[in-house]
Amino acid sequence: MFTFFKFFVRGAFVWALSAWVLGALAQVAPAQSTASSPLLLSLNAKQQASLGVQVATVQASTGGQLLASATVVMPPGKEFTVSAPYAGQVSRLLVGVGDTVKAGAALAHFTSPMLGDARRLLNEASLDYKNASAAAQRDQAMFDEGIIPAVRLQLSRSKQEAAQAQLHAREAELTAAGMRFDANTGYATGTLKAPLSGTVSEAFVAVGQRVEAGAMLFKLADSSQLQLDVQLSSDKAAQLQVGDEVSIASRNAKAKIIGVSRAVDASQLARARATVTSRGSLQAGELVSVTVHAKGKAGFAKPDTQWLVPARAVTQWRGKPWLFVANDKGFEAQTVNVISSTDDLSLVEAALPAGSKVAVTGIASLRALLQKDE
Repeated sequence: MFTFFKFFVRGAFVWALSAWVLGALAQVAPAQSTASSPLLLSLNAKQQASLGVQVATVQASTGGQLLASATVVMPPGKEFTVSAPYAGQVSRLLVGVGDTVKAGAALAHFTSPMLGDARRLLNEASLDYKNASAAAQRDQAMFDEGIIPAVRLQLSRSKQEAAQAQLHAREAELTAAGMRFDANTGYATGTLKAPLSGTVSEAFVAVGQRVEAGAMLFKLADSSQLQLDVQLSSDKAAQLQVGDEVSIASRNAKAKIIGVSRAVDASQLARARATVTSRGSLQAGELVSVTVHAKGKAGFAKPDTQWLVPARAVTQWRGKPWLFVANDKGFEAQTVNVISSTDDLSLVEAALPAGSKVAVTGIASLRALLQKDE
């Protein structure tokens, strides 16, 4: 009997405590509504602060906006790789990463036995050409005096032309290697030249390091002009055309589409190229979120129902995307239709008043309040 009494008292206490907790949470519980209507969360400013909730104002979408990701790259021909012309070693570095160089400037001293042999062959070809030229001039004088026949003069000229061709071949070999010889370097040491004006973006070797022929030594880039390599789905690519404007809000930059490829790669993404018209704070090599203003979609735009919101403001619940829209009493959880999205922004379709604010932090806490009755 006593045990039953203790069990009864304990059950009554638990029931009373549960009723008190539910009453306290009633202020933040979602109001009863149908699946299609918004869900209300009553939260005062203090409760929002304790949950870490912050808000941001939605941006009205102008007609035909598409969201995509893009990589900032250099235009074709504005990025160059300097490789080792022969097997050898870098005996001295003359530039470092971040240095600005002009075309033809010295990058490093390169030493190789094969380079010494190429230099020897160049000198031999130069001497052969000088000897052949002198012989041709002598035979020309003797032919003018009638001492030798025309056949001998023609033979001398042919030898001169062959020697000249051999000299040009040796010079072209070293020119293609990007080498020049300085007076203060060893016989088997040459100077690597910069093929274009720009900035040293990468250096792959250290002094004394032995490398194979073709090994990458430096990477140069002329970043005075930038382009965007835009990756987008095939349906978005079908809506783009040359001349469409591109904006990068996070970098205060603008660009213009100059080419669209609707063929997709292995990841099922199409590509477009855009030239940067206003650089802002763009840096080569970074991945950015861009907004493409497609002229072809302008006639189908609904700027009164389409909004740009931070991507982190959209959350998934009950298999649908939701936004927490701020109001005087707290927040209103509302389903939206996500048209396009990147890592930073989402283009959504929803009936929102102009100037609406949505929660961008504390989303997990707000969603937990919606789920507590499930």
